[in-house]
Amino acid sequence: MDGHTRFFLVRHGRVADPWYDRIYGDLDVPLSLEGEEQSRRAARLFEGIMLSAVISSGLARAEYAARLIREPRGLPRRDDRRLAEIYRGEWAGFGEAEVEAARPGGWRAWQDAGGLHPPPGGETLQSVRERVVTALDELAREAGSTRVAVVAHKWVLRVAACEALALPLDRSIELDVPNCAVLVLDWPLRRGSRERPETGAENGRTMPIMHGIGVERLPAL
Repeated sequence: MDGHTRFFLVRHGRVADPWYDRIYGDLDVPLSLEGEEQSRRAARLFEGIMLSAVISSGLARAEYAARLIREPRGLPRRDDRRLAEIYRGEWAGFGEAEVEAARPGGWRAWQDAGGLHPPPGGETLQSVRERVVTALDELAREAGSTRVAVVAHKWVLRVAACEALALPLDRSIELDVPNCAVLVLDWPLRRGSRERPETGAENGRTMPIMHGIGVERLPAL
């Protein structure tokens, strides 16, 4: 099977103020009013674009925008938990200062390692990459040469961008993904070895093509 699926990966809107400066990961936290408005603006970007499916992580903050994109098209709701945010383990629900008080130097060590070393009991970036890439591979094979919107989370978009750019995962923390940013990827329908190459397309593996990331308008349609 040749060709590609064009994925529009959308990050959810700004979360409610009590959670904004906390480490929530895959906790199901609500949007703020600003986040709801960001979601409405993101949905308007898709006016006139034909989509074969709209998929969310299932978390409420992602489902809000997914519903706005999906319902005018009469598409059914579809959730895929493999597209949920990274699991934060013992840090989930705490602020950075609280993490530092409990484990001095832990937050800085996590940042210095590019997010590769998980919090206690948390998920590794390698695990996030594996589930996200597997999900997108399967969704692409199902969708064929169509367009699909996926509403998900910052680390999901980051690892997908690293996959397209052939960047090592410790660079993902450097990628800026604002709320309701849209990452456009052409995801190949024919994928080779599941082992990640260090650079580019190697060992028979065809890499996704990244067309850019936008907030006020979609790049490279």
